[in-house]
Amino acid sequence: MLVLARQRDQTVIIGDDIEVTVVDVRGDKVRLGINAPKHVSVHRKEVYEAIRKENRDASRIRPDDVPQVGGPPAQSQQQPMMRIHRPDEPARPPVSAAPSPEVVAAHRQFMRAAIDEARKGLAEGGLPIGSVLVRNGLVVGRGHNRRVQKGSAILHAETDALENAGRQRTYRDTVLYSTLMPCFLCSGAAVQFGVPKVVVGESVNFHGAPDFMRKQGIEVIDLHDEECIRIMGDFIREHPELWNEDIGK
Repeated sequence: MLVLARQRDQTVIIGDDIEVTVVDVRGDKVRLGINAPKHVSVHRKEVYEAIRKENRDASRIRPDDVPQVGGPPAQSQQQPMMRIHRPDEPARPPVSAAPSPEVVAAHRQFMRAAIDEARKGLAEGGLPIGSVLVRNGLVVGRGHNRRVQKGSAILHAETDALENAGRQRTYRDTVLYSTLMPCFLCSGAAVQFGVPKVVVGESVNFHGAPDFMRKQGIEVIDLHDEECIRIMGDFIREHPELWNEDIGK
């Protein structure tokens, strides 16, 4: 291990194209800004370990857990997928794999609306995260992260969309779209109001709380959208201090 003493605004170069800069020093906490090529994934260690764990868990899925893993489905593809549960296992939605082109196409219109909201937030000087709430194919609420714009502690994209939707008799017939995997704050809002499905653009830049939502019965679909990944990744590299503030780091 190479140990270096660095002061604020000083930089360390790793290889030829990775720069690590000391952005801020507060007591025993040091904030780092990292500039790296787009093909290099940059995560906090705890996030990286969580991703590795989720991948390991997914690799242990047995054929009797998901019938399709063991071979061709007995029913036509139009039939809903059934998951076999062991007697000692509580019921929960299946882990979302890479979506099919049909799934991506089905959700593209509303993810496009969420991306438009994200770009509004970026144009306003805030974080590029957007969200829409949809019922029966119609957008009933839209919003974007406005913590910077409003000086708010909790005005994330999802909570902004829920707020702008106004009072609803029920949320059990809605779908919440977000360009980024929701954090525990926004995941908790979805759980509290009984939103049954959350569709996200990506979870590469932020792992969020998908396991928490799934354990509460919410279906989580990750579209792995390249545009969402690029927009958020660029912002984190260019504004690490705002991103760390947003996620409480």
